[in-house]
Amino acid sequence: MTTLNPEYLQSELPAIQLFEKLGYTYQNGSINDERSSINDVILEDRLKDAIKRINPWLNENNVNNAFKEITSVSATSFIEANEQIHKLISTQEYTPKQIIDGKETYRGVSFIDYANIDNNDFLIVNQMKFKGKEKNSIPDLVVFVNGLPLAVIECKSPTAQGAFSDCVTDLIYYQGNSEKLFRYNQVCVGIYKVGGKYGAVGAKEVHYQHYKSDDTQDLEALIEREPTPQDILLYNLFEKEKFLDLIRNFVIYHVSEGTKIKILPRYQQIRAVNKTLHRLQNEDQGGVVWHTQGSGKSITMVYLATKLRREESGFKNPTIIIMTDRTDLDDQISRTFNRCGYPNPIQATSVRHLKKLLKDDYGKTITTTIQKFQEVDEDGNIIKVSKEKIEVVSEKKNLFVMVDEAHRSQYGFLAGFMRKALKHAKFIAFTGTPIDTEQKSTLGKFYGGKYIDTYTIKQSVEDGATLPILYEDGIPDLYVEKTLLENQFRYFFDHEDEKKKAKLKQEATSLKKTMRAKQRVQRIAEHIINHYQSRIFPDRYKAMVVCSSRKGAIAYKKAFDALKEDGKHGFNSRVVMSFSSKKGEDPEEFFEIATPEQDVKQAIENFKLPFGDEAQLSKGGKRQFNNDALMIVSDMLLTGYDVPIAMVMYLDKPLKAHNLLQAIARVNRTRESKPAGLIVDYCGIAEYLVDAMEIFSGDLEPNDVMMNISSEISRLKMRHQRLVDLFKDLNIDRTKERQKYIDKAVLHLEPIDIRDRFKELMKKFNKSLNIVLPDESALKYKDDFNLFNEIKLEASNLYVDNSLRITKDESKKLQDLIDEHLRAKGITSLLDEPVSVIDVEKFKIEIENTKDPKSRELKRTNRLKHRIKVKLDNNPDFYQPLADKLEELIKARRENRISQLELFQEFDKIQQKLVNESNEANAMGFASDREFAVFKTLENIIDGDAKAITHSIFKELNGELSIAGWWDKAQVMKSMRVKIKGVLKGKVEVKEAQKLTVSLLNLIKRN
Repeated sequence: MTTLNPEYLQSELPAIQLFEKLGYTYQNGSINDERSSINDVILEDRLKDAIKRINPWLNENNVNNAFKEITSVSATSFIEANEQIHKLISTQEYTPKQIIDGKETYRGVSFIDYANIDNNDFLIVNQMKFKGKEKNSIPDLVVFVNGLPLAVIECKSPTAQGAFSDCVTDLIYYQGNSEKLFRYNQVCVGIYKVGGKYGAVGAKEVHYQHYKSDDTQDLEALIEREPTPQDILLYNLFEKEKFLDLIRNFVIYHVSEGTKIKILPRYQQIRAVNKTLHRLQNEDQGGVVWHTQGSGKSITMVYLATKLRREESGFKNPTIIIMTDRTDLDDQISRTFNRCGYPNPIQATSVRHLKKLLKDDYGKTITTTIQKFQEVDEDGNIIKVSKEKIEVVSEKKNLFVMVDEAHRSQYGFLAGFMRKALKHAKFIAFTGTPIDTEQKSTLGKFYGGKYIDTYTIKQSVEDGATLPILYEDGIPDLYVEKTLLENQFRYFFDHEDEKKKAKLKQEATSLKKTMRAKQRVQRIAEHIINHYQSRIFPDRYKAMVVCSSRKGAIAYKKAFDALKEDGKHGFNSRVVMSFSSKKGEDPEEFFEIATPEQDVKQAIENFKLPFGDEAQLSKGGKRQFNNDALMIVSDMLLTGYDVPIAMVMYLDKPLKAHNLLQAIARVNRTRESKPAGLIVDYCGIAEYLVDAMEIFSGDLEPNDVMMNISSEISRLKMRHQRLVDLFKDLNIDRTKERQKYIDKAVLHLEPIDIRDRFKELMKKFNKSLNIVLPDESALKYKDDFNLFNEIKLEASNLYVDNSLRITKDESKKLQDLIDEHLRAKGITSLLDEPVSVIDVEKFKIEIENTKDPKSRELKRTNRLKHRIKVKLDNNPDFYQPLADKLEELIKARRENRISQLELFQEFDKIQQKLVNESNEANAMGFASDREFAVFKTLENIIDGDAKAITHSIFKELNGELSIAGWWDKAQVMKSMRVKIKGVLKGKVEVKEAQKLTVSLLNLIKRN
């Protein structure tokens, strides 16, 4: 190659210069070739010298044996050879026999010195020639470590059209043409100055990845100029310590679609693992890794577990627990660890098994569910466990718990006691959706108050790690044969009293009944088949159909089968769902139509395979093809299921928040030639999708959405006391005479007004409890939580009006009536074409500007939600009830319990309250929003005159609040704390005054 070539000048030469600055020796392969033949791919002298230098105890014979071991690998396939060589260079897999200190012993040989990096030989060679099948291969750059060719780099001119594609084309050609060279390869790289990507051997172009980093300070100092994207990629891959870290800790082999492949980490996985280790080593606490769905969280956990086990990490062979909250997720994570070749992960099979594993002193990796921290009897019933009993397993200090997709299960009593059981453990949560919007809580608060690392949906799509998700609506055009339905209703139920008839009508129009209406399901099934047949199947992708219930899943399966029998399509469909553990609970047709329980796991795995001749098997008798086109589910497979072949999700389930984002992420996985994932919405989830994308897009910090726990602890204490006070006239010790207390309390609730008061108090108590859990301060309420819920249950059974209970027969008759008289004309799309959900603002505009009048309703809803949302943090006690009311109205409208006119009338009332907020504040003598916000908070906590206390607080703070930038001045803030506590003195307990002061001061700052 001429040195005037722009490819050399702008890409290859700067790369060589960077390698030299990194301490690599440079050699021009076209001039200086240390090999005796181009058939050789390793540098023999350098390799033998390294073996001697790193393993000085080896005799000459075993030096030659070690050389033969790594240069004469016997394998049945290229990828198997690559894996064996990786084991040899990343571990001490080879252990020759030798007499050392007079004793015959076996000792592991190191081909790379990971403890002393400078004890290795790093070499960069350009234009080196290798023997090929067709013609000789001449890669632009080859990276040798101790004489082994561990990386190949192709360079292109930044002005060349399709520069990176040409890089990958060359790399893939070299792998086939000079296979022997790539047996040793750990990373393939394509660079063109203004960009570059890296990938593993065997990877297609779609699986090559960027390397991005905002931390370029060391690189800039090294090269003394502003780095190019090429510089950033090469520095982060090949800086000596980073390169050896990559080889040793971040290379895995994984079985995908029946074939073993090599996987390299994405840059955010390396970043997250190393930041987690840094926090554990330096701050002695865990945290949250918030990486969006589809970005490889499970494999990140494998990488982290690998590094935690390394001796240099300093954790002394720790015990590692991989925790999920569902059995199917536990199975998935266990399979991931096994398939990645992680050494000996153990899946805890029972509570007793888990406890036995945890009692052992030496390190293990255990996969389990949080439910394993309960005792279960022979019949599967949960037995209460005392704190003392469960704490037997908690003495380990080098114990790490990785929580996969951590959500609500990590907030409850069980999670709280589990953390007590593992009191020395460090918890690291991996999730794509860490915020619980309903309770304003976040794992960020529970795991140290800040995220270890974040990787957003938008970043993932920009990097090509996941695909964009497109949204398409398909709204069923429904109408009711009202007169006929009313006549039939009267015929069957006119003998009932008015209350029962009202109850029956409410049940008949419920969302679950209308969603399963026969004609509705029929029309949607027809639309799915036509859409799939014309849009998805021609490119041989598959589909998931998500239904509102198990009965709904069965209804869709029957509809698809009927269409198939009528000759409308030839696609296989399959229902995958869970069955009830109680015998006789599920209808017989569940077992007749759904996939048998014992076949579910295999069916789930088979669905990932491409279409083809199912009779054709791959080597070893493994299935190679599968012709199931439609996977019908309700709750299963909506989290953690990695299925790249699925391109579309037909959604007929009203999901929201993290559940919605987790579900739609099933179709965002990359696959060759797959342009995007697609969601077809049959139940109107657009507004929920807008909300979810705004919350989970990654722009929010924990404090943006986190309710102040300190103030909620005070509220919890108050609400608990009010419950206790409701039964104070019983004069019974509830801790010593529990059953007697329950019996008398139930009788005390006979008057309906007392019963209603009890329900309201319970609702508030449970809400505060959910916010505070799993904080230890909430655990003391567990016994009373169980006690009062038991009272509530017994009272509801005792005072139930059986005349209003709807029987199974009545429920079936109502479904029959709806099936008969709810008609569906067809499916209507309100959008001109599918729109991307990744750009939240653009998606919101597209949805709101639909051609249908229903968009007016969506616009008003979103505007009102937005107005409440932006003010919620400033005055939660005023705005939270309005937010709750708004959600109730949206739900009622969705379930057709109110008309659009009624909805707008209620919206007007809320709007008026918003307008009246300042008027109310003025009427009470409050001069600012902050005063009114403090008043609303005190009103809910203090029994005294909240208005007078508020005025006193701001009278005391008048001087401090007039100081410019008071919120940034420590002394001023300290003075304000003292004054607020002084006002609160005598009105609340001293301990509570401290917490309330902090809460009020934060509220004042936000306003």
